[in-house]
Amino acid sequence: MKLIVYIISDGSSIGLIDIVKETMSHFNQPYEIKIFDRIINRENLTKLLTSITDSNSSIIYHSFRDSKMKAYVKNYLASRNLREIGLIDYSVREMNEFLENLPQNKKNKNSLDPVHQRRLAALDFAIDFDDGQDFRGLAYCDIAIIGVSRSSKTPLSMYLASMGYKVSNIPILVDSKVPQELFEIDPNKIFGLTIDKDVLKKIREERLKSLGLSVDSLYSSKERIGKEIDYALELMNDLDCTIIDVTYRSIEETSEIITSKLNKI
Repeated sequence: MKLIVYIISDGSSIGLIDIVKETMSHFNQPYEIKIFDRIINRENLTKLLTSITDSNSSIIYHSFRDSKMKAYVKNYLASRNLREIGLIDYSVREMNEFLENLPQNKKNKNSLDPVHQRRLAALDFAIDFDDGQDFRGLAYCDIAIIGVSRSSKTPLSMYLASMGYKVSNIPILVDSKVPQELFEIDPNKIFGLTIDKDVLKKIREERLKSLGLSVDSLYSSKERIGKEIDYALELMNDLDCTIIDVTYRSIEETSEIITSKLNKI
């Protein structure tokens, strides 16, 4: 039996693909990955979920930053007896229970190789300290990512975490104070993301549309975005951190810039 592994996400699926491949490397199990990323509205998500019917040979990996979408996925899959692994629940043990066998060449479920253990720990770290949830992570992170809303901080953090880096990301808001902890860590591990103002405006407008909200809001106004970008750049210069323009860069390209600099330190 071939296992069909569905990857469903409201962002990039890059990090999840690496996670699935790393997990499946522990099993003698043929599998196929089907990718559905950037699913940002309930209608498209429902159509996708209703197309998955075989609970015996399918498992769904999902990653949604929107709490309502995440809850909807989990409740829907549970009602259909479809097995799911959320990014926050991810582990080889979860897959092992589904396949009902031990990881390949492993006698002890907990004896994962050091590289895999590091990636799991990094993913847990990135989830715990995502989007400024807890500033205490700055004292222990390998990488601190800062930037305005919708500048790709979270998908970049998860991608770097899948490589084994402990990442904390902090949103920069004009109306909120920046955590003091940001000024107390090595500036060499802080990376500020900036983005073209017009491009960011379009991204935010699409986000509002996906939520069924009006695009005529302060969040997507050109004046507000201009203030946010200017404020963020001023702060990044004060921190003396590396500034990366992510406007036309992929997650992979941005991560390469970050890891290359870290390797030179």
